[in-house]
Amino acid sequence: MWDVQQPVKPNPPSLSQWLYQAIDLPGVRLRLRLRGNNLHVLLESSRPPTAEAVRQRVEQALQKQTESFQVFFRNTDDPVYKVILYGRHLGQQRPDWIESIVLADLNLSLSTVSPTAELNPALSTALLSNEHLARTGSPEAIARYLSESLSHLGVSVKVLVQKLPETESPDATPLDVEPLEATPPPATHLKRLWVICSCHYSPDASLIAEPIAQQLRDLELKGFKEAIIRSQVQGETSPDWMLQVDLTHPTELLWEWAKWGDEAAIARLLNQKLAIHHLDTRVISEAQTLHIFCRPLPDHPAAPLIPPTQATLHTVGQCLRELLPQGITAAALYGIRTQTFPQTPPSATELAQLQTQPAWVNWLPLTHPVGETVLTRRELARRQHVPALTFLLQRCLNPDIEGFLATGGIRVKLCFRGSLLHVMTEAVVCPRQTLVVPKLETYLAHLDIPGVTGMRIYGRRAGQSSPLWSYGANCESETPDIVGEAATPTVELVVPSLPTQPVAAPRWPKLRALLQRAFCLTSIFLPHPDSAWQPSALSRWHRQVGWPAAIAWSLVGLVGTGLVDWQLSRYLATRVPAVATTPLSLEMELPETPAKGSGAGAAILAAARTPNPTFNNRLLDEKLALYQERIRQTGVVPDILIVGSSRAMRGIDPQLLQAQLAAQQLGGQPVQVFNFGVNGATAQVVELLLRRILTPEQLPKLILWADGARAFNSGRPDRTFEAIQSSAGYAQLEAGAFHQAALNRREPLLRDDPTPLNFSQLHHSIQRPYQTLNQATAQTLQQLSFSYGDRLRLHDWLRSHLGTATLPKMRLELSPDAEALELSPQEAITAEGFLPLDRQFDPETYYLAHPRVSGNYDTDYTSFTLRGKQLRATHRLLDYLANQSVPVVLINLPVTGDYLDETRQAHEVTFTQKLTAIATDSNLIFKDWGQVWPNRHGDFSDPSHLNRYGAAIVTQELAADATLPWQILLAK
Repeated sequence: MWDVQQPVKPNPPSLSQWLYQAIDLPGVRLRLRLRGNNLHVLLESSRPPTAEAVRQRVEQALQKQTESFQVFFRNTDDPVYKVILYGRHLGQQRPDWIESIVLADLNLSLSTVSPTAELNPALSTALLSNEHLARTGSPEAIARYLSESLSHLGVSVKVLVQKLPETESPDATPLDVEPLEATPPPATHLKRLWVICSCHYSPDASLIAEPIAQQLRDLELKGFKEAIIRSQVQGETSPDWMLQVDLTHPTELLWEWAKWGDEAAIARLLNQKLAIHHLDTRVISEAQTLHIFCRPLPDHPAAPLIPPTQATLHTVGQCLRELLPQGITAAALYGIRTQTFPQTPPSATELAQLQTQPAWVNWLPLTHPVGETVLTRRELARRQHVPALTFLLQRCLNPDIEGFLATGGIRVKLCFRGSLLHVMTEAVVCPRQTLVVPKLETYLAHLDIPGVTGMRIYGRRAGQSSPLWSYGANCESETPDIVGEAATPTVELVVPSLPTQPVAAPRWPKLRALLQRAFCLTSIFLPHPDSAWQPSALSRWHRQVGWPAAIAWSLVGLVGTGLVDWQLSRYLATRVPAVATTPLSLEMELPETPAKGSGAGAAILAAARTPNPTFNNRLLDEKLALYQERIRQTGVVPDILIVGSSRAMRGIDPQLLQAQLAAQQLGGQPVQVFNFGVNGATAQVVELLLRRILTPEQLPKLILWADGARAFNSGRPDRTFEAIQSSAGYAQLEAGAFHQAALNRREPLLRDDPTPLNFSQLHHSIQRPYQTLNQATAQTLQQLSFSYGDRLRLHDWLRSHLGTATLPKMRLELSPDAEALELSPQEAITAEGFLPLDRQFDPETYYLAHPRVSGNYDTDYTSFTLRGKQLRATHRLLDYLANQSVPVVLINLPVTGDYLDETRQAHEVTFTQKLTAIATDSNLIFKDWGQVWPNRHGDFSDPSHLNRYGAAIVTQELAADATLPWQILLAK
C-alpha cells in the first residue's frame, strides 16, 4: 500500500501521482493495491467525494491514453484490465461506495499510442461480455475472461497466440516430450495459446490450472490445437510449472470417436443432422452392423408421428458414408413410432421389441475403398495397431462421453517396445493410479494381445515430461508387481533411449522356487493347486498336523530367536562402540511453570461429575467437562477459545495471553482464555466442537485456531473423528438429545450414589490394570533378552551402515507427530487447558529414541488434498461463526526445518495458498508462521510441536499484533 499526502511531480510520474493528478481533489489520500489484473484504488478523506465525480475524472484520464497510461495499464508483464474505486471516511473500516471501470468498455485502442484519442460516440453501444468476446479467439479478451476468476488470488494473466508450422504433429508438446504414437495423423490445428500466470508467490497447479483449463475448454475455440499454462513468480525468469490443455473442438473429438465406430459419438452426430426433422436416434453396434433406431422428439409440437423415410435415409446415409466407421459394413435403420427409449443400452428382449415393432425398416450398405480389409477396432488392436488400441483404452478410461467432450478427459499415449506395452495416461490433473490401473489391467488382459508379455502403465499431468507414478505387471504371471519409486528409471520410457527388453533377474525365480518348496515342506504352508511343483510324498514333518506341529515349530522358533539374540549381544558388545548421549540445555529463562497437575486433576474430577456421555476421546471428555463446569461456577464464558490439535494445546499459553492482552491491547481490562486443544483434532473435530457440541451461548467472543496443514488433509483417514462418530455422545448429538440432557444436569455424584460408573470411569478402571500388565510384560522380556540393553548401539550401527540411500523404501504406517507420546506425571495440562512442556528438541539425540519418518511415508500426509471433508467442515464452521459474529484467527504454528522435508514443504505451500484464498472470501484471518523458526530447536519439544518456551514467544507475538480484532473483547 502507498500513501500519497502531498504529491511531487517527478518525471515521469509514478502511478499513484498520475492518479492523484487525474482525480485532482484536494484533501484526498490515495491507497493503491494491484491484485492480479485488477487495480484497487482507495480514496480516504474527511469528506470523501461522490462516486460519480471520481469515476468521471478517472475515465477521462484513461481515455486520453497518455504515455503514463501506456506504462501503467498496458504493461507487458502485468496489464491492468479493471480499475476498482473505493471511497470512505477516514478511520472507517468499510467503504461508503465502490465503483469499477473495465478498460475494455472505454473503447480504447489496444495497440496504438495515441495521446489525442477520444471516445467514439458512434460506438457507445451495449458491450459484449468477456466470455462472448473470448470465443472469437482474441487474446486480450481471453485474458480478461480468465482474469475474472483469478484476480482475487493475486494472479495476473497474459495471453499470447503462437502460430504453429503446418508440419507439426498434433501430439507434439512444447515441453520436449517425445510423442509415443508411431504414426500420428496429419496436423489440422495451426495455433497454440499461451496463458502466462504471474504472481508474487508460487500457486499450486491444482489451485489455478484446473479452473483455467475448464474455462478454456468451455470457450470451444476453433483453430487452436492446445493451450500451455505457464505459472511464474514475479521477478523470476523460469516458470514454476507448465500445463498442457488440449483445445481440440468438441465436434472434432466427436468426429474422431465416431470414425472408430463409437455408438454414442455416432448417435450424437446423427442427432445434430436430424434435428431439422425433429428426430433423435439410438445406435447399437452388433457384429459389423449398426442398428439405428430413429424416433420423433418427445413433447416437440412439430415432431412427426413417424420418422419420414426418405429424409431420414438420405441424412443418415450421407453422414455414415462420410464417416465410414471402422469395422462397420452396413447399417439397419428403424423408424420407431414410440417416443421412449431405454435409458441404458437395451437388453436382448428390448432390442427384439424395437426390431419387431418398427413403422419401417431399411438397409444401408457401407462401401469401403476397394482392396481395404475391413477389420474391427478390436482385431486391429490385437494386431498392435497403435491408433486402434489408443482409442479403445481411451474409451475405457472415459466412459462418460459428455465429460470427455467438456474437459478433454484422460488421454492415452502408448507404444510397443519388444514384448512390453507402455501406456502413458495424462490429464489436467494427474489420473489416479487406483482408478486407472485396475481398468486398463482388466481390459488388456481380456484383449490378450499376442506377443505382449508385460505392460507398464504411467500417469502424469498433461505437459509434464516425467510420470508421477508408474506400475508394471507381467501378463504371464498371476500377481502384478508394483513399480515403485525405486524403479523410477522406467520413467525414461518416454524418451528414445528405452531398453528394448526388461531387465532380467535369472537368479530370483530359482531362489523363489527353493524358498517356496522349503516353506511347503513344513506343515504351515501348502503348495498352490496350480503350481507346477507338487511334493511327491509327505515328509515326516508334513505329516505332523495340528498341535504337535505347532508345538514343535514354536520350540524351534524360540530356540532360534534366543541364539540370534545372544550372538547379536556379543557382537554389539565387542564390535560396536557405545552411543554417546548429550544432555539437553535450557537456553531461555522463563517464569516458573504454573502448578502443573491441578488442571489435569480438575479435568478428571469434572469428567467424573458430568453426566455427559463419552465421545470416545478422554481429553475431549475432560476438557468439555472442565469448560462447562468453569462456566457454571463463574457464570462467565471465556472471551477467547484456543482450538486445534495437540499443536494448539502446546503452542499458545492462555495465562500469558491473558496478561499480555490486558497490558497491551485492552487497557488493563481482564480477559478469560481457555485452551481447548485436543490430540489429533482435525477440521472436522473443531467444527463438531464449536458448531454442535457447544451451544451458541457457550461460544467465546474470539476463536484462535492454531494448527497446520495436516489437520486439513482430507486424503488421510480421520481416526479421531471416526472414533467420536462411534461414541454415545455423538449418537445423542445426532438424536438431538445432547443439549436437552445438559438442561437437566444433576448435582455432582455422591460417594454412596448407587448410579453405576459412566463409560469414562470404566475406561480408566480398565486402563490402569492393563498398563500394569503391559509394564510387567515389558520388564520380563527385557530380563530375558541379551541384546535389549544394547539396543541404542544397534540403532546407531544400523544408521551408520545402512543409510537411507541403501535401505529399501517401505510404506510404513508411522507418523512423526508426538500426539501419543506418554507424558510424565509432572507434564499435565493447566487449569486453562494448556500443556507446558520443558523438554527441548535436539536432532542428535531425539532420533535415537524415535523413528525419522519422511513426508513420503507420514500417514498424516497420506493422499494429501485440501479438497473434501476437511475443507467442507472448514467452510461450514466459518459460515456458522460468521452468523454468530465470532471472528476466527487461524495461526499456522511454527515447525522445525528438520520436519519440513521436500514433501511436507510442498504440502505447506499448497496449504498456505489455499488458506490465503479462503481468508480473502470469508471472515477468517490467516497468520502464516509455519516457517519462521526453522533452526530454533530449543523452542520445540519435537520436530513439529512447540514447548513452553516457543509457546511463550508465539503468545507474545499474538498479543502484540494490533491487526487482530482484540477490540471485540471490549464489547459487553
